[in-house]
Amino acid sequence: MRHVRPVRRHPSARRRRRRPNRPFSVVKRRLVSRARRFGDICGGARGTIATLCQDFLLDGCTVLVHSHSAAVLDAFKLAGASGKRLKVLCTEGRPDGSGMRMAGELAAAGIPARVLLDLAAAYAMSEVDMVLVGADMVTETGGVVGAVGTYQVALVARAMSRPVYVAAESYKFARLYPLGQKDIEQSVGQPVGFGGQMVPRGVDVEAAVRDYTPPQHLELLITDLGVLPPPAVGDVLLQLLV
Repeated sequence: MRHVRPVRRHPSARRRRRRPNRPFSVVKRRLVSRARRFGDICGGARGTIATLCQDFLLDGCTVLVHSHSAAVLDAFKLAGASGKRLKVLCTEGRPDGSGMRMAGELAAAGIPARVLLDLAAAYAMSEVDMVLVGADMVTETGGVVGAVGTYQVALVARAMSRPVYVAAESYKFARLYPLGQKDIEQSVGQPVGFGGQMVPRGVDVEAAVRDYTPPQHLELLITDLGVLPPPAVGDVLLQLLV
């Protein structure tokens, strides 16, 4: 991400000594151990988020989700296991079809799901009670970087007075923020199809996979540190760095 606020390095990072080379088996064992520990942290964070989401996922409500999010999926599974009757509208999640995958996993868990075209968010918003999305990163301003299309879903929801909630683990908090959409790093994705329609010769295709949603379009962040209003993220980051 370009043009972002610099991040201070912790003083201890400058005082680290060079460690002697270790056998590969030792390095591998440590990497596997840390990966398992991180997996436990992720699972614990998602469990807390799923529990906090239950105050918002009310019985009989209709929820619009965009793309795929493990935290959001776990929240729906917990709601379904407790007997809540929910209806979930999933945008298709182009360009990688992540919303299709989300809908399939919801259906497998016994939760009614319907797939919408990404461009049908405004068309379907009138039957929605709330929007619940995940995030790749939560910036220090309280905005989020997520699957491309999240911003336009949030804009539509705001215009139609529907709350947008973000389910995000606290390890995704970062002291960074984009100055514009073009500052978002875009990973190289799969080729984009257009339903069999050929791209005209000499025409380029821009297939962004992430965008930035400013905090003013978000209602609350549901995290493993609690339910936070977007402006509180900066203070939380300061506490985590102390």
